[in-house]
Amino acid sequence: MNSASVPVTMADLRRWAQEARLPGDPPPLSDDAALLIASGHLSPGGRALVVRRMSMGLPLPRLSGSYGELRRLQHAIGHLEQQLATGMIPNVVATVLRTRLSGMTRRREDARRVVVGGKGVFATSTRAIRRERRENLYLEIDEREKLFTGVLYTPVANLPVGGGVRRAGSAAVDRIAGFVGSLAGRNAAQNVEEWINEALGSDGKPAPSGRGGADFSDGYEALQFVAGHFYDRIQHSPAWRSDFFELQRSAVNLHAELAEIAADVVTLRTLRVDLDQARASGGYDRGFVEHLDQREAALRPVWTELLSRVQALVEIAQTVESASAELRILDEYDRTSTLDARIDHLVARSGDRELSADNTRRLSEQVRAGEEQLRIYRDVLQGNIARIAPHQAPMELPERYEPGPS
Repeated sequence: MNSASVPVTMADLRRWAQEARLPGDPPPLSDDAALLIASGHLSPGGRALVVRRMSMGLPLPRLSGSYGELRRLQHAIGHLEQQLATGMIPNVVATVLRTRLSGMTRRREDARRVVVGGKGVFATSTRAIRRERRENLYLEIDEREKLFTGVLYTPVANLPVGGGVRRAGSAAVDRIAGFVGSLAGRNAAQNVEEWINEALGSDGKPAPSGRGGADFSDGYEALQFVAGHFYDRIQHSPAWRSDFFELQRSAVNLHAELAEIAADVVTLRTLRVDLDQARASGGYDRGFVEHLDQREAALRPVWTELLSRVQALVEIAQTVESASAELRILDEYDRTSTLDARIDHLVARSGDRELSADNTRRLSEQVRAGEEQLRIYRDVLQGNIARIAPHQAPMELPERYEPGPS
């Protein structure tokens, strides 16, 4: 997945989504990618505003850590709340868990104030707010709350799944109760802490995937991560930022494309939950179930279209990364050309120009070959962008879908 030389096919994307698992060890998403994916939870107007601010280089909320760390914090909070809700945790352990949960909740609230409060990001005075609203740059408070909800679920690989308690259930709790009862002395509290870290997996560190690779909570999150990952690779590519691809950069708004992909994935996931609930409540009615099956089938082309749009991002990333190698070679040729000019000057003074002419012709041929290869990359990139451009406007989805075979 991390190699520009290995193509990613539609079949790869479909399999990754189906398995909720990616090969390799991809790095965490950037803050920009996380915010754009989180904007999928906003209204179309709020999402467009986030994209507009990012496109204009205006500030957006930034945490002292990463949004991936915030997702892990939220995951740990939910895990601890679930364990405490069982009522089967020994008192000495429950006390430690509540203290830890309180600290985690304070950290999450600090992050919420940064995102929702928008201090130093969004206008605060009445006059400045009115100006930003006129310029369509002011994100309203309710939209910021939705944005914070979105970043709490930033796609993150290999979230901890918990240890003995979560896997073994009440039998593990009974055994642990006996273990805790045997603790004594000054080391008791430390032993409880160690047990919590091991049994609950609430230390916030990535959990190793037993099979290797990167595991996600579901296929929707895996697809969002893939889109964000290749968005980051495009944005960080020197070739993409070069003058050579200036026309291509102006032909597509990658911020908007990632945000719209994220919004469609959020909608599809929500529809899947609604579908499951409808089947659970009305599954006894055969006609109703057939209707739900038809609505789900109507959404499968939308899922395929989403996979196609993500694959277009993948191909753009791999194309510009290949072009980056050509640009580096041309830069080296430019430096060599400067060196040749100095050599030419010295050789001319001695009356020997033949060597200089040969070097110049050879360098010119190499530069022409590099430029021709870049033109090929540019043509390929234009075709990839053409697959994205028709979808810049938000898609209207029918009523349902989940990752699965076509």
